[in-house]
Parts: sequence; structure tokens; C-alpha cells
Amino acid sequence: MEILAKARDLNFSLTPLQSNSGATAQSLANSLDSLSGTRDVLFLLKTLDPDFTVVLVEPLLEVACTVRFTSRVRELLGRLPHSEARVVVPPAVWKMLNRSDDSNAYRRMAELFDHLGLAVELQELCVRASENIDEDIREVGEDFRVD
Repeated sequence: MEILAKARDLNFSLTPLQSNSGATAQSLANSLDSLSGTRDVLFLLKTLDPDFTVVLVEPLLEVACTVRFTSRVRELLGRLPHSEARVVVPPAVWKMLNRSDDSNAYRRMAELFDHLGLAVELQELCVRASENIDEDIREVGEDFRVD
């Protein structure tokens, strides 16, 4: 019975967060800057409407590059309808990869595309990786390329 009361309390406390979506999204984005804040934001996003995930997709991709949070971010983005993920995620990934030539980022984004079933985008990432001068990034392209 206590668990139901806690669930009811959680549901009640989420109502103001969802009704003031702009302020909530900004607060969540600001909280992604710290380790404990990131953990809390990822928990809240699992309970809030997926629209909050869409708004925060860019900072969430940065968080996904941290091994500790990779799978949690994948799960959040996996909650999006496939048609919405296809529209929202790839542009944010390309934007992130344009800022960073990091093999870890390439690998995490390849895994994300694979997880979301975005095969065309995954192969586009592979082509991009294969043209990079960094050997580790090229390896990502080889690992995920479908021939």
C-alpha cells in the first residue's frame, strides 16, 4: 500500500512540471551539467511526456557519450515514435559530430542509430567516419558498415 501512495505522490508532483513545460525543460537542461543532476534528469524524463526528451535531445546526446549514461539516454530516445526519432535525432547527431572529432562520440552515435533502427542514418555515419583522418573514427565506420 505504501508503494501506491508513493506512486500517487510522484504522479501528483509531476503535474506542475508538465503544466509549465518551458520552465521545466529549461530547468532540466540546466541540471544536466552535474553528475547528480544528470541522474535525476534522466529519471524524471522516464516519467514525463516524451516531448521533454525531444526538447532536450541535443544535451542528451552529449550525456550519451558518457558511458555511465549511454544506455539510459538510448532508452529515453527509444520511447519516441520511430517517425519522430527519425526527424529529431539525426540532425542533433550531425550537429554534435560537427563540433567533435571524437571516436567515442562516433561510436555512441552509431550505437544509438542502430538501437533506434535508423539504418540509413547509421550507414551515412559510417561513410562519414570512413572519410575521417582519425584511425579510431574510421574503425567505427568499419564496425557498423553493412555491405
